[in-house]
Amino acid sequence: MSIRTKLAKLRQQARQACADSDVKAISELMDELSAEAAGGGQLRRQSSLQDVFDEARPPTTRSNGQ
Repeated sequence: MSIRTKLAKLRQQARQACADSDVKAISELMDELSAEAAGGGQLRRQSSLQDVFDEARPPTTRSNGQ
């Protein structure tokens, strides 16, 4: 396998991992909101979706505002 092919595969895996992290963050947020609407769970502080995504990502992949 060529270096370019390996690099392309790694880039694709990195994008997929980021997308998986976003989907997980959305799912967890939906679970929290559902529990809150049903009268259980903790109140979530007001935050943007970007804040939610940043909380769900490992520190090495967090957005730096770019």
